[in-house]
Amino acid sequence: MQFIILTCAVSWAAAGIAILLGLRGGQRAIYSVQGLIYIVFAAAYMFLPAVCTVILQVIHQEKPFRNLNISFRLNWWFLIAGIVPFIYSFMTLGINLLFPNVTFSVTAEGFLSSLPAEQAELAAQQLSRFPPIIFLLIQIAQALIAGYTINALFGLGEELGWRGYLLKALQNKKLLPASLIIGTVWGLWHFPLILLGHNYPQHPVAGVGMMVIWCILFTPMMIYIVIKSKSVITAAIFHGANNAICGISLLYLSGGNDITNGATGIAGFIALLLVNCAFYIYDKYITKKIFLPE
Repeated sequence: MQFIILTCAVSWAAAGIAILLGLRGGQRAIYSVQGLIYIVFAAAYMFLPAVCTVILQVIHQEKPFRNLNISFRLNWWFLIAGIVPFIYSFMTLGINLLFPNVTFSVTAEGFLSSLPAEQAELAAQQLSRFPPIIFLLIQIAQALIAGYTINALFGLGEELGWRGYLLKALQNKKLLPASLIIGTVWGLWHFPLILLGHNYPQHPVAGVGMMVIWCILFTPMMIYIVIKSKSVITAAIFHGANNAICGISLLYLSGGNDITNGATGIAGFIALLLVNCAFYIYDKYITKKIFLPE
C-alpha cells in the first residue's frame, strides 16, 4: 500500500505541475515542439515507479535495487518476452479487420487522416520512401532492436515498481488477484497522460477506464513470464517490445476509432484474452504445473 500511495502521489503531482506549466498533447503530436516536450515528459514519467521503489527501500533500510528479481541470467523466457508482443500486435490488426467499417490500408491512409495536415505530410513522406513490405520489415526490425535496448530501459523504470516491488509485496496472492491489483493500479497511474490524449486522443475520459482494463488484461502474462524467467528484466523487455511494435496494429487501418482500434482498443482486448488463454493452456496441459489458478 505504501508503494501504491507514494507512486501515484508523486506521479500525479509531477503530471499536475507539468500540465499547469503548459504541457499539452499526446503521442500523435510527435512532429511538433509541444509533442516533443510531451514525449520527454512521458519518458521521464516511466521512471517514477522505480524512483519510488528506491525511496521506500531506503526508508525501510534495504539496499536499493535488492530483492527486486533483477537477473540477467538468460533463458528462453527472455526470447519469449520479446516475441509475444509482436504476435499480439499482429493478432490485434487481424481482429480489427473483422470490425464493421474497418478496412486494411496499405498506404496507411486512415492513420494519416487522423494527423494534422503538416504532420500527415511528413509521415506520408516517410512511408513513401520504401515499398510497403520493405517499410513493414524495417518497422519490425527497429521495434525488435528497440524492445531489447532503449525501450526495455525505459520499461524497466516502470517494471521495477509494478512487476518488481509491488509483485513481491503480493507474492502470497494467486496470479489472477495479483494481476487485478497490479493492473488496476498501473492503469490508474496512467490517467494524467490519458487525459492529455495518450492512446485515446478521441476519447480521453473514457480512455481512462479503457486503459485500466487493458492493463489488467496485459498483466497476467507479464507476471507469468517474470516468474518463469526468474527476472523482472523480462517484464522490461516485454513492456519495451510492446511499446515499440503496438503502433503496427493501428498503422494499416482505415475506419473505426481509438476505442475499437489498435492494441489498447477493444480489438486489443480480444487479442489479449486469446494470448492469456494460450498461456493458460500451455501451463495446464503442456507443462502440467498448473501455475495459473482454476
